[in-house]
Amino acid sequence: MTSLYITESGAYLRKRGGHVLVGRNNELLLEVPLERIEDVTLIDSVQISSELISEFLQRGIPLSWISGRGRFFGSLLSNSSVDILKHEQQFALLKHEKFYFSLAQKVVFAKVHNQLTILRRYNRNLGLDSVETAIRNILAVRKNIFFTQDTRTLMGYEGIISRTYFSALGEIVPEDFKFEKRSKMPPRDPFNSMLSLGYSMLFNEILSDLIAVGLHPYVGFMHKISKGHPALASDLIEEWRAPLIDAMVLAMVKRNMITADMFDITDDGCFLCTEARKIFLQVYNKKLRSDNQYLDGRYSYRESIRQQCRKYASSIMNEDITIYTPLELR
Repeated sequence: MTSLYITESGAYLRKRGGHVLVGRNNELLLEVPLERIEDVTLIDSVQISSELISEFLQRGIPLSWISGRGRFFGSLLSNSSVDILKHEQQFALLKHEKFYFSLAQKVVFAKVHNQLTILRRYNRNLGLDSVETAIRNILAVRKNIFFTQDTRTLMGYEGIISRTYFSALGEIVPEDFKFEKRSKMPPRDPFNSMLSLGYSMLFNEILSDLIAVGLHPYVGFMHKISKGHPALASDLIEEWRAPLIDAMVLAMVKRNMITADMFDITDDGCFLCTEARKIFLQVYNKKLRSDNQYLDGRYSYRESIRQQCRKYASSIMNEDITIYTPLELR
């Protein structure tokens, strides 16, 4: 199966027989059989025919739009996946605060565990005292997670830990990519720029899977419900941020796959240039297709994300918190 990321400004997609044609001006850039396409992401100014959109809807192929700066605009998916009974249960559980709060505690703990694992792995050879101090501080705050009584306090601890984590992460990276804190909307430095694009891609992945399994992506258990915010996607991305995106971006800069001169920096923020974005998306797709054994059995990360969405659905439908176990790095 193939994930299509169309990054060429001015490109077009159309259908011919059983194939998708990708071209620009009078040049044919790519031709892919429809049965091989798993999902499609359009970046910047890309045109797509209404005939092909209809074909994607009939086949259940997710179609998403993202800006060149990593902002997620939205996705188009078939309504055949809507499961009103799951939606009804999601809303009903909002009144069962303890159930959702217990899920939130599990996810935050797993997220922190994964952040600690990343710091320990990379500092094993560096031996930076400042990073060791950050690890100790995170451990001290983490003790409070299962003693909290409400989501607001829990998210307060999560915020403290995240600030400490990113400060330490900024010291681990090569000199050209060092940063002091997480910056977004817009990112202000190359490393944060890659994190933002990666998180947007991953968010899109999870959002599509949530809809595919019949869940309402706007009804979460941790982030507040608000207009235009797929809260559940924001909840379920947390356990994946460090294992997938943080680890991937660290590996890219350590191996000089992307260098600090491959970014456009203006008053509007810092963003990958066109060629760097292509490299990033290739690495991202390869990472999502690589295998892991963090869940039961050996699966690609993409399939593992789908499994977690299905397990979450099963957990809420059975009102059994033990069914959902967030991913934790070993």
